[in-house]
Amino acid sequence: MTNNINVQEQNYKKPSAGSIIGGALAGSVVQGAVSTPKQIIAPLILEKVQKISRELTADEFTQVEKAVLDTIKNSGLEAKGVSVIKATSENAKEISEIMLREINNAPLFKYLPKKVKEFAGKTISSMIASGNNACYTFLSKKIIMPEKELNLSLFHEAGHAMNANLSKFGKILQKCRPMVLLACPISLIALFKTKKAPNQEPKNNLDKATTFIKDNAGKLTFAAFIPMLVEEGLASLKGNKFAKQLLSPELAKKVAKTNALGFSTYLVTATLSGLGIYLGAKVKDAIASNKPIEK
Repeated sequence: MTNNINVQEQNYKKPSAGSIIGGALAGSVVQGAVSTPKQIIAPLILEKVQKISRELTADEFTQVEKAVLDTIKNSGLEAKGVSVIKATSENAKEISEIMLREINNAPLFKYLPKKVKEFAGKTISSMIASGNNACYTFLSKKIIMPEKELNLSLFHEAGHAMNANLSKFGKILQKCRPMVLLACPISLIALFKTKKAPNQEPKNNLDKATTFIKDNAGKLTFAAFIPMLVEEGLASLKGNKFAKQLLSPELAKKVAKTNALGFSTYLVTATLSGLGIYLGAKVKDAIASNKPIEK
C-alpha cells in the first residue's frame, strides 16, 4: 500500500500516524485554551446577576415574588400544575429527590451509572441552595429557586415553564437541546481526520460526510447550540413580557438585564466552543496534512 496520493499529476504524501496524533493533541490544547475564558466569564456574569437580586429592597422582593405567582396564574401555567418551590436547608432532601428524578429521565444522564446520577443531583441541588443556580423541572413541573439569590431569574424560569407547557415550538426546542452533545464527535472528526489534498475526492458517503464535518466543524459546533440558544432566548423574552406587565418600569428593567446577562453565558459558550474547534482543527492541519512531494 502506498502512502502517496496523486491529484492531477501532483503527488502528495500522507501524514504519519505520529504527526496525526501530535497534531490532534496540539489542536486540542488550542481548543481548550480558546474555550477557557468562558470558565472565567461565566462566574463574573453570575456574580452580576446575584448582585442585582441582592440589592432588591424588601418591598421590591415582595413585588417580584407576587408578580411571579401572578405570572404563573395568568399565563395558564398554574392550570398545568406548575408551581414555585424554594431550596432551603429544611427541604434539601426533597429538592435532591426532585433533581434525581429529573436526571434519571434526562437524555444527558439517562444511561449513566446510578452513583453518577446521584452525585449530579446533589451537586445541582447544592448549587441551587447556595444561590448559584435556578431551574425548571419538567417532570415535577417545579420552578426551583434559591431562598435568597437570583429572585429576578424567576421570570426566566417561568419562561422555560411556558415553553414546556404552553408552546409546541418551545417544547420541540427543549427536546432538541441535547444536540449540544454533537460538539464532541464533531471535535474528534475535526482533529483526527486528515484534510483532503487539493481536488481529492471523498471515497464514499461516509468519507464525504466526515469531510464535510471537518471542513465546517466550527460552524456545525455553533449550530449544535442553536436550539438551546433559541429556547433560552424565548424563555427570557416571555419572562420579560410578564415582568413588564406586572412590575414597575425600574424593576422590569432589572429583570430584563438579569435575563440578558444569563443569556450571554450561553452565547459566550457557543461562540467560544465553535471558535475553539475551528482553530484547533487549523493547528492540527498545519502539523499533519497531505504534503506535496517536490519533483
